[in-house]
Amino acid sequence: MKRDVTHHERHIKNCDTDKSSIFTPGLPRPLAGAHGLAMTEFGAMLRGPYSALTNTGREKIYYHLLRANLHEVLANIYPRVIDNVGAENWAFLLDEFLRQHRAATPYFYQLPDEFLSFLWHNKAEYEQWPWLWALAHFEWMELVATVADEALPAPNTALIRCTPLLYYCQYEYAVYPLDKEYTALARRAYPWQGVVYRNGQHEVQWFALEPWPALLLQAILQHKECSIEELVHPLLQGNAAYKENEVRESVEAWCNTWRELDILI
Repeated sequence: MKRDVTHHERHIKNCDTDKSSIFTPGLPRPLAGAHGLAMTEFGAMLRGPYSALTNTGREKIYYHLLRANLHEVLANIYPRVIDNVGAENWAFLLDEFLRQHRAATPYFYQLPDEFLSFLWHNKAEYEQWPWLWALAHFEWMELVATVADEALPAPNTALIRCTPLLYYCQYEYAVYPLDKEYTALARRAYPWQGVVYRNGQHEVQWFALEPWPALLLQAILQHKECSIEELVHPLLQGNAAYKENEVRESVEAWCNTWRELDILI
């Protein structure tokens, strides 16, 4: 499945970060004097109940602007999270993120990472959506594949190896349905497995894996570089029901398919 690159993701990929301006994670840069105190009080006010904002309207205006900007950034990264929790619950999650989370970065374009961290550390509070973090993480992996800058090695058909722009995912919930029997976000009897990757046309793709191709792809990832024979014999061990010629044909067929998809290079 193809995922389109958003304007926000292009900004993240092209952003020229000034490393000297990054403060130590977890240690907010202090603000000096009365202005610093005022900003600290203002931040505390924004993190408090909405009804506690002053009647002047300035704080409420700023709060709505901040929340609108936050939604614009995160909605581009987590569209299926919004679809599955609904607009009202998404607004609730944004409010909770603003009030509870202490970001470890001053950069607005790193908010998707911070939001994912927020969901992870608050999983117990959102038991009504037990699949929430898994779905958000899968969408975040699409962002990772979009902005990754790893150099691709020259193609080598003599060896079997995965692209460095491939990311293997495994979750308790199916974040993408395998077939009609399993709908999105259904809890699995066995882990849902899939991959996110970027092809040679710089398009982010993703798909689910059945157990056999998942086992094969895991073997390739473990080897890093290998031959067909190096894959076939380990797969036969402990599987007396498998026939060597059938396993070899299956491995070759999957490898040919994955080469066409730019999963193998």
